[in-house]
Amino acid sequence: MTTTVDHATAPAGDEKPVRARTAVVTGGAGGIGRAIAHRLAERGHAVVVADIDAASADSAARSLPRVEGVEHRGFAGDLTSSSVNRELADFAAGIAPIGLLINAVGISPKRQGAKIPFHELTDSEWNAVMAVNVSAPFFLIREAFRHMPTDGSAGIVNLLSVAAKIGTGSPEGDASPPFLPSTVAYGASKAALQNLTASLSRELAPFRIRVNGVAPGFVRTPMMGDVPVDERLLAQVPMRRFATPEEIADAVEFLASDRASYITGASIDVNGGWLTC
Repeated sequence: MTTTVDHATAPAGDEKPVRARTAVVTGGAGGIGRAIAHRLAERGHAVVVADIDAASADSAARSLPRVEGVEHRGFAGDLTSSSVNRELADFAAGIAPIGLLINAVGISPKRQGAKIPFHELTDSEWNAVMAVNVSAPFFLIREAFRHMPTDGSAGIVNLLSVAAKIGTGSPEGDASPPFLPSTVAYGASKAALQNLTASLSRELAPFRIRVNGVAPGFVRTPMMGDVPVDERLLAQVPMRRFATPEEIADAVEFLASDRASYITGASIDVNGGWLTC
C-alpha cells in the first residue's frame, strides 16, 4: 500500500514528523551512487537502490549497512520511462514515505576513453544522454513528489557536474583548456539538470521540499575507468587528484540532512578547486 501525501495546497503549519523514511538513490549500483546509498543507510534510511540491472541493484542493496527495523531494497528498470519511474515511486513509498530522493543516474559515452567530437555524435547517442541525464531525474521527481512529506524534512539532491558551467572543452588534441573527455551532449545535459534543480527548488519551496545539487569534477569511478591518465587533466585541478566517491557522498549527506534545512536551489562544487567562487 503506498503512502500518498496531499500536495493540492501548501501546508498551513508544521506537520508531525514521520519516523520511518525511504531514500531513493538512482544509479545506486554505480561508483558514486553506491557510496551515497551506503552513507544514507548508515543514517538509518531504508534505501531503495534503483539501477538498470536487477542483479547489480539487488547486490548493492544487500551490501548496505543494516539498521534494526530497516530493510534496503533493489529496484531495476529503465528510468528513462515515466511509467517505470511511477512504479519506482510507488514501490519506495510502499516501504515508507519518501524522505530523500538522490538522482545519481547518468551516462557519459566515450570511444575507447576518448572524447567523441560533436560532429560525430549520433542521434541515438545524443538522445540517450538527454534521456538518462535529464528526463529520468525529472520523471522521478514528478512521480515521487506526491509521496514526500511536507514537514520540512524531505529533500532532493541531483548530481550535476563542473561541465554544466565550463562546458566540455576543446576537440581531442587541442591545446585550449578545459580538457574533458566528455561529449558536448554530457555538458548540455548537466546544464539542463542544473537549471531544472534551480527551477524546481522554487516550485517545491511552498511544500517545504528542498532541491539542491552536487557538482563534481573528476571522480575516480567506473565512468572514468577507461579514460587514460593524462597530466593535462590533473593539471587543471589545484589539488592535483581525482575525488573519491565518498567525498561526493559527504556533500550529498550534508544537503540531505537537517543541517541544510535552509538551503535550497544551491549547488555544492566538489572539484578540488578547479572551478572556484
